[in-house]
Amino acid sequence: MKPAEKAIKLYKEEFNCSQAIFSAYAEELGIDEQTAVRVASSFGGGIARTGKTCGAVTGALMVIGMKQWNSEKEKEEAKAHVYKLSNQLMDEFKARNKTLNCEELLGVSVSTPEGRAVVKANQLTGKVCNRVINDVTEILDSLMELPSKTIR
Repeated sequence: MKPAEKAIKLYKEEFNCSQAIFSAYAEELGIDEQTAVRVASSFGGGIARTGKTCGAVTGALMVIGMKQWNSEKEKEEAKAHVYKLSNQLMDEFKARNKTLNCEELLGVSVSTPEGRAVVKANQLTGKVCNRVINDVTEILDSLMELPSKTIR
């Protein structure tokens, strides 16, 4: 199963968007899915339902860090590499979606029960979040075609 398909499947199983992305790549990253779910658990809803940075984006940033960090390089060089790829992902995501923020993507606040009710009533997770998850996996997969820098 491709990461996009797996991420959508996990999202439909009521994992948050960050968990869905990070878990979809868990096997490739050499971690078990349950660990990935736990690590990403606070990042849904734009980081703990604050409506800030989209959880699919934060999940992808964790994938980049896990896959591209090179422990044989000096820390500054390793960080620079990860930051470069992370910025490429965020720039492409913004080009496609105009924003990184969950609240702006959905057009409603997810920080209140009323806002979450609007999301549910209007099926915004299916209309917006599934598309965003697909976008993130496409961008991430294109970045991951670059040679891996991971040293385990």
